[in-house]
Amino acid sequence: MVNPSKIGSNIVCINTEEGLVFVDAGILVGKAREFRQEMEKRFKKKTINLILTHAHHDHFFGMKAFADIPKIASNATKKIIKERLAKEYAGDGIKKALEQFLEFKDYFANMTISEDEILEVVNQTDAVVVEVPQEGFPEELTIGNDENKIIITITGGHSLDSATVYLPSEKVLITGDEFYHSQVPLLAGPPESHENWLKALKSWGKLDVETVIPGHGAPIEIEYVVNARKFVEKTFKIVKELKEKNVEVDEVIKDERLKDYYGKSVWINPSWWKESLKALYKIL
Repeated sequence: MVNPSKIGSNIVCINTEEGLVFVDAGILVGKAREFRQEMEKRFKKKTINLILTHAHHDHFFGMKAFADIPKIASNATKKIIKERLAKEYAGDGIKKALEQFLEFKDYFANMTISEDEILEVVNQTDAVVVEVPQEGFPEELTIGNDENKIIITITGGHSLDSATVYLPSEKVLITGDEFYHSQVPLLAGPPESHENWLKALKSWGKLDVETVIPGHGAPIEIEYVVNARKFVEKTFKIVKELKEKNVEVDEVIKDERLKDYYGKSVWINPSWWKESLKALYKIL
């Protein structure tokens, strides 16, 4: 696994008997290409597939590094990318999409991401090229042989098209943005479907998993995720109960039961947790 940009996603390489399978492409074309070349040299194998977990720029803008191989994504992700190519990305649309990152300088600064790191994304010399993945699936897809199968499942929490990648033989779960670790607060950007998100977190407890690779941040043990899920369930319950009692949001964030975050975050501004609770209050 590598994370070549704090703005972009993790990129994961899976070494299979048939060849290398990558999960997500990050946001920097050049860095994604370097990682691919490094893995192909290390394992002396060709790359055979790129799996995209969902249609957010920070996960697939590096896909040009995998232009010569088949790409796999859910039907929902394929549809989103196809629509963007026809509208949002037409003309200089991709350039404008990259420039939008400059509008979030303060947000990124709060995560210790410098302006130079933002400009590295915006001013990429290796132009971003986007294409619709060739292979899609409605809900779940299994690739590879029985001993080393790769199971891709739509969970639809972070975004309605979000998917996870499970490697049973390795006891590894690649979550895409269904889970973050240390990079950004768990509730900083409320999931598009908090019901689907909690359902996904619960479902992972039924899998034989030891290691979790999140969309952003370092790999973690499944125990951390279980504790996070319990914390989130408790937080959701408390905020929902207070809102149903017509307690104003400014009072909700003062509740002693909501005082502490379950883990750690790189955010500089200590108010981030209160802001996350306010965002949660709005959607419950």
